[in-house]
Amino acid sequence: MRNSKGVVGIILIVIVAILAIFGLSCVGTYNSLVNLEEDVNKASAEVQNQMQRRAELIPDLVATVKNYTKHEEKIYEDIANARAALTESFKTGNPSEISEANSQLTTKVNSLLAIAENYPTLTAGEQYTSLMDQLEGSVNRITVARGNYNDLVAKYNKKVRNFPGSILASMFGFEQLEQYKADESANKINMVDFGD
Repeated sequence: MRNSKGVVGIILIVIVAILAIFGLSCVGTYNSLVNLEEDVNKASAEVQNQMQRRAELIPDLVATVKNYTKHEEKIYEDIANARAALTESFKTGNPSEISEANSQLTTKVNSLLAIAENYPTLTAGEQYTSLMDQLEGSVNRITVARGNYNDLVAKYNKKVRNFPGSILASMFGFEQLEQYKADESANKINMVDFGD
């Protein structure tokens, strides 16, 4: 009888040890999911921060161009609306909506830049050149921030989909996240027309 109590005790100790190891593994996996999710949220905020910085530079560019092109009122209104839409899209946190709003703003700013090219004294001016340099820097920072975000989302999504993370992810509501995608205009091939 004593011998069977000792065996039962050993079996209970082994079961408790296995459950403890499993529990620690689950806690570690859960914590890594939380940490990755927070890293993704931080990276998403940085993308939005860089887009906001770019959007804040645009009024100065518009004002600079406006001094030379007083008759181009439609484009100024379009840019203001596109900036407002981008800022509003940040509230959703949805990368697709933010990318679309950013693409629309880029299209409007490109229209402004095309108008500016018709005014050589404007494009040669120091203020215009400085603003263009700042905008180019902002676009580069957005690209880097998007890349960092997408790297973290890929890492997070792998953790959510791999075992045992997939079990804990479904139990605690961790879902796959969407990556920032390239603007639709990036897929278009620009052909140079050399004439006939």
